[in-house]
Amino acid sequence: MIHKERSTLYDKTIYLAVTLFDKTIFLFRIMKSKTSPSEAVAPSKTAYIRSLMAGDYQLWCIVLILNGIGFLVQFSAKSKYHLGGAMEPLSYLIKNGIILIASLLIMSYISRQDYVRLTRFNNLVLFASWLLIGFAYAFGPSKGGASRWIDIGPISFMPSDMAKLALIISLSKLFATKQASPDAYNKWTLATILFQVGITCFLIMLSNFSTSILIGGTSFVLMLFGRVPWRSIWIVVSVMVGLGIGVVVLGIGQRAETVQSRIKSYIKRTVGNEKGKEESSDKDEGENYQLHQSQMAIASGALQPLGPGKSQFRYLLSQADSDFIYATVIEEYGIIMGLFLPFVYLWLLMRGIRVIQYSAKPLGGLLSAGLAFSLVVQAFINMFVSVGAIPVTGQPMPMISAGGTSLIFTAISMGLIMSISKDKELHA
Repeated sequence: MIHKERSTLYDKTIYLAVTLFDKTIFLFRIMKSKTSPSEAVAPSKTAYIRSLMAGDYQLWCIVLILNGIGFLVQFSAKSKYHLGGAMEPLSYLIKNGIILIASLLIMSYISRQDYVRLTRFNNLVLFASWLLIGFAYAFGPSKGGASRWIDIGPISFMPSDMAKLALIISLSKLFATKQASPDAYNKWTLATILFQVGITCFLIMLSNFSTSILIGGTSFVLMLFGRVPWRSIWIVVSVMVGLGIGVVVLGIGQRAETVQSRIKSYIKRTVGNEKGKEESSDKDEGENYQLHQSQMAIASGALQPLGPGKSQFRYLLSQADSDFIYATVIEEYGIIMGLFLPFVYLWLLMRGIRVIQYSAKPLGGLLSAGLAFSLVVQAFINMFVSVGAIPVTGQPMPMISAGGTSLIFTAISMGLIMSISKDKELHA
């Protein structure tokens, strides 16, 4: 009876999805139009909406689409935590709604500010994030075998999200000052890059190896856009790769054994002999269990989606609302939605990189490209894990997966990109 009532409740979310879609298209028309005569809304209201949603209107549409999908899928995936009554999942709906509104308000505020002024004290923020990561590692609660969080009352704060954003800003500012002359990249600049990237990646690597790889990859892309000499790039890459191998081989940190296990499992599953593959697929617990359930969820709903709120494998996937949320999306909405999400993220990457063309300052172009690349690559890592294309990691899908502080830092990143995109109007 409880499942039947809950299913009826979930069916009503279809109305929310349709309403959100209509509002998105409506806002798209408002932001795209240059004038507002004879619109479906009064000119004063149109101007007010535009003032709140500064920057590239396409980026705002991407944000609304992704957050709308994430809101509905999280409501479904988290219902497994509340089986005592049909209405209990509404507590998560309200909580997620509050976090979503807060993130959109933060995004709106930052999009209307000067990004240069907002990033003035970023090096202090980066240093503070190092201290917080160390504090979380030493004194934070252990969740999933790693101490990555700091509990502040009912809120769990992950300092690595703060460090990732701060490092991208710091590198962008550093490279922006060197664009006038390629000779400006001297040994001190190389030492600064190694220090900032090395400290950040090493500290995060101790408890979250996949995030450190994502940060290293983003730093590499920023060095390419920043026209760092190839010799310096390869020095940085060699040091970072050596550091990562050393941490894993020597068993340093909380996740070294887990990384070794996941790499071995992936190799055995993909390039091993037939006997090894059969043993890996027959294994019903450990590192392969979540992946097998994810693939079964995708297979069951790809061609015949179950519909909103009707996922069955959410009860078997321990991370159905975060690390394996892509499987939940396909199980409920089908392969069409599974292909639509990569398209939207590629759209985000295109808009983020395109800002380089009309950014008034080198900092704007570098920062926009770095932030967009980080968000999109993180999303694709989440998708690749769900289908078994890469070893299992713990990367959530930005604006889709559940999360409190991660959603807030994503909102800050998107707000900065939108603030930078305002240079287009000045350029025009």
